[in-house]
Formats: sequence, C-alpha cells, structure tokens
Amino acid sequence: MKNRFFILFVCTLMVISSCGSCSKNRKLPDVDPVPLPRYNTGITFSSKAINTTVTYDIMLPREYNDNKEKRYPVVYCLHGYGDDNTSWNGHYMACEAKITSLENNGLEPMIYVFPNGWKTYWCDRYDGTFPYMTMLATELVPLIDATYRTIADRGHRAITGYSMGGFGAMVTAMKHPELFSMSAPLSMSFRTDEQYMTESQDGWNNQWGKVFGGVGQTGEGRITDYYKAHCPLHQFTAENRDKYSSVHWFLTCGDDEQQLLFANDDLHVMMRDNGYEHEYRVGNGGHTTSYWKTALEEILPWFSALMAGETTWQKTIREVDVPQGCTFTSDGNYISDGYVAAGNSGGTALFIAHDGVSEEWLKSAMAIIQRGMTSKKFALLPCNLEVRTLSEWVSYYRDIYPTDACQVLAIGKAGTEAIQKQSLFSALYFESAEINGDITVSSDRSYFFTDTDDGPYYKSANALYKACKRGGVTFEYRCRNNLDDAQANFLTGIEYVKSSLYNF
Repeated sequence: MKNRFFILFVCTLMVISSCGSCSKNRKLPDVDPVPLPRYNTGITFSSKAINTTVTYDIMLPREYNDNKEKRYPVVYCLHGYGDDNTSWNGHYMACEAKITSLENNGLEPMIYVFPNGWKTYWCDRYDGTFPYMTMLATELVPLIDATYRTIADRGHRAITGYSMGGFGAMVTAMKHPELFSMSAPLSMSFRTDEQYMTESQDGWNNQWGKVFGGVGQTGEGRITDYYKAHCPLHQFTAENRDKYSSVHWFLTCGDDEQQLLFANDDLHVMMRDNGYEHEYRVGNGGHTTSYWKTALEEILPWFSALMAGETTWQKTIREVDVPQGCTFTSDGNYISDGYVAAGNSGGTALFIAHDGVSEEWLKSAMAIIQRGMTSKKFALLPCNLEVRTLSEWVSYYRDIYPTDACQVLAIGKAGTEAIQKQSLFSALYFESAEINGDITVSSDRSYFFTDTDDGPYYKSANALYKACKRGGVTFEYRCRNNLDDAQANFLTGIEYVKSSLYNF
C-alpha cells in the first residue's frame, strides 16, 4: 500500500512540474539560427529525378545574416565540361573575390548558386536515363527557394555559365522561361552543324553523342532531332520568336576562340535577322577564365539592372576621352610632333575613309587617335569618299605628306572600298563598316574591326571575321554595346580602334 501511495505522489509531482513548464509566462531563452558563412561548399541533397546525390555550392550576400527579413535575387552559375560545383570559386574563377569587388563598386547583393552538372551539358539525356535539366527545374530551384531567403519569381532569377555551362545557361532558359527571365552564356560551347559533322569520332561520341544521340554516327546522322530541339541555331527562328523573347539574352565570346566564335557569331546574326532583342559582345581573349571574369563585370550589373526594372542597357565599359587642345592643319589634317621633327617625312599615314562624317566628329576622332602618341611619326588624313575615291585620296596625300607606310581606317560605308583597295595598305581598321561583295584577306596585312551589337552592318563583321579566321591572318574583332547617343557611339568605336593602333 505504501508503495502505491509513493508512486502516486511521484506521478503527481511530475504532472505539476510538466504543467509548470507549459506556463505561458515562462521566459524562453533567445535562440538564433546558426549564422551561415558567405560561401558554403559541398551542400548535398538526394534527387529523385536522377536517383543520385546532387552537390552544390552557394554564395550569400555579406549582409545575409544581419537582415533576416530581406530577400534576394538569385543567379545560377553553371560550370564547364569536366569541372564541378567548386570550379567557380577557388583558384579557377575566384568568383567570390570578383563579386565582392563588384559589390564594393555598387553591385546589388544577390545569391549565387553553383550546382554540379557533371558532363551533361545541363540537359536531359536523349534516352531518358539521366534527366538533369528536369532535376534542376523541379527539384534544385524549389529547394533553393525553400531553403534560402530568395525572391522566388522569374523576374529575380538569372542564369549564366561558361563553356558547357554557357550552353546550359542558354538552353535551360529556352526550355524553362517560366523560371528564368535572363540568361548570359559566356563562350557558349556549341558548334555549327558543319563543324559537328566533321568533328573527330571520339570527340563527337564522348562529348555530344552520348547526350543528344547519334553515337557512332558521322555526317548528317549526328544532327539528330533531339539535338535540333536543344541547339540555338535550330531554335531561334522567326517562328519561335514569341516563344523565346520573354527571356533577356546576353551572349559573349572571345575573338581568339578556336571554334566557338563561328557558332556564337552566327547565332548573333540569326537573332538579329529574326528580330530577337539581345546583347552581344566580342572581346579580346580566348577560352579562358580571364575572359569570363572580365565578362562578369558587365553581365552581373546587367542582371541587377533588369531585376530592378530597367528595360534598356546603355552602359559601356570603355569611356570616351577626347583631349582638348588638339590642333589641325588648315586642310583639316593632324600632323604629329614626331613627324614634324623628322622633317615632315617618314612614319605612317592613317587614311580615315568615310562617307560624310561631320567635321566635328572627325576632329574628335583624330584627337582620340593622337592621344599620347605625339612623339611617334604619323599623319591622320581624312578622306571623304563623297569627294574622291580612296585611291585618289592616297595619291593626293602622298605628294603632300611623304610616309613610309599607309594604313586605313574605314568608317561606315567606306568599308567596301577599303577592302577592295587593301593592297595600298599594311593594316586595315574598320569602325561599324559596311563591306559588300566577296571578302578576301591577305597574310601580309593585319585587320582590326569593331561593331555594335545593334548596328546595321553586323553581317559585314561576321563575314570579315570568318574570312580572317579561315585565312589565318592577324586580326582583332570587337563587338560592343550599341548606344542611343550617335556621337558617343561613334567615338566609343574610335576608342576601340585606338587600343589597337600598334603599328604606328
């Protein structure tokens, strides 16, 4: 009996104690979530779609732990063939340092996600055995939105990538415009049909055939229907314009790429022909991290601007510097101090061929060109092709300004005559130039050409690039942002030309 009373007493105490712990007046300890590091690596989850563990890294804003009510846009960053989720940071791309530097200069904070994509080209495999893109769209994106304080809508979700990741950035946004409103492929890894049909058998089988079908095939057998459904060169047709135009596109590629610029530049031409608004850049460089890190300096602010509601992109990474006090001869030429000191002979003559550019603009252009070069021997000689032909101008000026070498800067519609008379010159420069007819180039000459992504002569730049690349000649190709201010646009092009006047 005593034991029964003892047990009842203990139980009563336990109930009283339990009720006390449930008191509404009990002061609970302050418990904050564990602060997250800025860069988190090796995070995993189990995917049902591809039946394996997926790893990703994530980079959070520096202020993420301090403002627990704020949500942020998200940028998905896709790696290249043979790389993994760690490749965007560390010694390879060093994106944390790059993004931190951009934030220090005004870039709005965003969340960056770096998934592991294996060698999938970020697509579902043609035979259904490894549906990677399905996993990204139906599992990874929802997981990120549920786990982190994202702004979970397409207007605040962007995607970029380099090489294979560039292809993934383009095609994922093509296939899932409901998720991504902007895409920026960097040196997108893909080829023209002609390039694929002649690629080595191992190269085709291992890198492309196993993803898009056609393993063991040659020639046209490699261009499968499944590949066409994913290839931008087969998709950005006039008929598909409504389908893909809800996404903002930004393509960039280096002019020293071995193969990829053929396809990227052709895609730019195709998008222009079929009315797709997009940004396009060609810069100095090849398939390298240095090119991609430089590209981020414009890509990430472009993302941020669109996410903030801006509708146009008029910024340029090259500022115009027209020096004051540049003096001209009575006939409108510029003669350098070095040329005068040499007795008005020798050096280089740069014939500036144009078809009616205003005197004010030409003087500003010549002021830019001579900047910092006055000790060199050269003469800048305007050639209005509405007055004389280019050949006639060369003959006319040679009697007045004897020089050792002749070069030409062709502006606008002067491009055709410059390429036809290229035997007169050791180097040819083209600023937004129109070139009609067949283009031939010579290994005895060097070529520099710059254009805007929204200018009228994009096909001329494409044709000149292909001629130079196939001819194995010395060349530089730049494509820049088109500006609404016509004079600023023109002088920006002259700044690009100025950067390559290495023969003076």
